[in-house]
Amino acid sequence: MFLALAVLNLWLAAANPIASSQSRVISLPQDEVTRIPSPDGKWTLVFECPNACSQRKLWIEDGSLHTRRFVKEYDRSLSISWAPDSRHFFVNDAWGSNGESCSVYEHTTGSPTDISTILVAADPNAKRFMHAGHSYLQAIEWADSHELIVVLFGHFDDPPLGGFTIRYRVNLNGEVHKLSQKKSEQDPAKP
Repeated sequence: MFLALAVLNLWLAAANPIASSQSRVISLPQDEVTRIPSPDGKWTLVFECPNACSQRKLWIEDGSLHTRRFVKEYDRSLSISWAPDSRHFFVNDAWGSNGESCSVYEHTTGSPTDISTILVAADPNAKRFMHAGHSYLQAIEWADSHELIVVLFGHFDDPPLGGFTIRYRVNLNGEVHKLSQKKSEQDPAKP
């Protein structure tokens, strides 16, 4: 019985990866409409990408009140993940071929917190990397409901040339711990 249940759960996860793993990072766009439910099931992020993705809008729906609030319009691709407690979600906004930013939104107010602001306040040296010719700031996972693992990577276009990858643990209360820093030029979130 246990084995049959495990196989069924694996099959369901493969059939509907968004519904089966809310703490996963979801890359968008996928379809004209993509729904990403919160872990507690009370909220749903709705990404609309109609007309061959000529418009890209993110909404949040309150399942108990049956209301929907506009979050933001985007130009390119996103990656999104809910916090385990469903109170926040992060959005990595790949706004250009040379940059990406990260914000965390509170679920009831929709108020964004710019992760770059937290990083620069805690590590002023991070500003230099954020102003590199190619600079990508990504949350790659929730460490817990109030902390993210964040990666800042890219490369400088002007001398001194070179790539960089810096990993941080960022608490939403403003605490930042640098986990590692190395010279590189690849996307650290991809194998």
